[in-house]
Amino acid sequence: MTRSGYFLRLAFSVVIDLFDLTLGRIPIFGSVTEGVGTVVLMALWGPAGLLNLWELADFTDQADAFIPTATLVALYVGWREGFLFRRGGAVTPSQGSPDA
Repeated sequence: MTRSGYFLRLAFSVVIDLFDLTLGRIPIFGSVTEGVGTVVLMALWGPAGLLNLWELADFTDQADAFIPTATLVALYVGWREGFLFRRGGAVTPSQGSPDA
């Protein structure tokens, strides 16, 4: 996955959470969309997408809408894969400086 591909997937995860916050609060319809959302997140992020299944524990479909699970999964995968922060970006003093 490229860095731009990661951010495209992150944007799609944010859209999933916005959908869950608005239309996903309708009882029964919200539960169905959470199941479908879990399948989509599995396709996007692999096994980490299974974390979305915890939203099925709220059978009223009201409280879980305020926790952006899809976005949190995307941020976790981005952190783990190094897309959010550049690895090896620490500044080291040069050999000629007095700090070396």
